[in-house]
Amino acid sequence: MGWFFRKSMPINLGAELVVEVHNHVLPGVDDGARTVEEAMQMLLFWAEMGYQKVIATPHQNTSMWASAEVIENAAQRLQAQLLEQEIPLHLTVAAEYLLEPELQMHLAALRTFGPKRYVLIELGWWAPPLGWERFFFTLHAAGYTPVLAHPERYEYTNEKNLKEWYEKGVLMQVNLLSLANQYGRKAQHKAEYLLEKGWVAFVGSDLHHATGVAAVRQALQHKLLRKRIGQLLNPTLL
Repeated sequence: MGWFFRKSMPINLGAELVVEVHNHVLPGVDDGARTVEEAMQMLLFWAEMGYQKVIATPHQNTSMWASAEVIENAAQRLQAQLLEQEIPLHLTVAAEYLLEPELQMHLAALRTFGPKRYVLIELGWWAPPLGWERFFFTLHAAGYTPVLAHPERYEYTNEKNLKEWYEKGVLMQVNLLSLANQYGRKAQHKAEYLLEKGWVAFVGSDLHHATGVAAVRQALQHKLLRKRIGQLLNPTLL
């Protein structure tokens, strides 16, 4: 009876991922958490799931470009709450950059994460920007390691070009919310395909609001995530 009970328990992989790499938890900075209270609900969830570190990645693009002061103030408010509530979670800040011409102006001071100066890059939803692969080389030349955010969500991605990108050395980050079918079956299928092939470098939630934590919890039990957990680079960021 005991053996059957243990085998039937859902497996939560948050404690093995250790680090959450893609989210919009900073309150009032972009289209993510609206208040400190909502942000703390999200942070408490990650702590309960076994995460030890959260890297906040606010949107940075021409329509949502928060100043360094705004970003740092939001992070400091949350860090103070984590200390006050004795929540064992380390919060740091990077960003999610939209690849657009204006990004060239900020190359000297992109927000990065990890020892290899990873920088999270988002492409357009309906068509990739011209020369985006060349721009990735520019990032490498500037000392950054670009990470492609949620390729499974883009309308133009398919098994063929995902394979080509992987073979060219593009690091890809898949959303947990995709695995929980929050963006539709097509995105879920591509996320599962990437995991099955072992082409995923990082997994992140892309959580914007506390209402999404149930879906992230569901994704943390996904069998393909369990299969590939040992290949992911999340723990190297601790």
